[in-house]
Amino acid sequence: MIRFSTNEKEFLKQEVKSRTSEELTILFNQKFNRQLTINQIKQYKKSYKLRSGINTKFKRNNKPHNYKPIGSEFINSNGYVFIKVADPNEWELKHRYLYKKYKGSIPNNCCVIFADSNKRNFNLDNLILVEISDKLTAKNRHLLFDKKELTKTGILIAKIINKRAKRRE
Repeated sequence: MIRFSTNEKEFLKQEVKSRTSEELTILFNQKFNRQLTINQIKQYKKSYKLRSGINTKFKRNNKPHNYKPIGSEFINSNGYVFIKVADPNEWELKHRYLYKKYKGSIPNNCCVIFADSNKRNFNLDNLILVEISDKLTAKNRHLLFDKKELTKTGILIAKIINKRAKRRE
């Protein structure tokens, strides 16, 4: 627990008005030659109910500092590109969005894959609609490649494998 002298307490009480915690921390550390962190000053303010008087409430119709307009993109940790399709914060995988826009809806039992395995190649001829079961079979049997033609052939082989398995049931 940090101890504050009477002078330090009085200084904080006097200087808290119209100052952010960051500004107050800098002033305090300079004046008293201390190395307190912003969080320590915030905790002191909270404990002694000191208020700066700065209105930090978010106003209606204001946009947050990290607001992204519709059409913005980001890449997740797996390398997939997401695109913002609506407010507030409705994001969709870009390859799925483009497929739906130009080729139609995606059934529930299907997914869209990249024929050349390049997650940044959004050419429509590179986006293939496949059944999820066929994709899983192709992936498990190592039938997905970095060449479009080979991947398309691998998907066809996976379809045959799945149909053959269904007939045996």
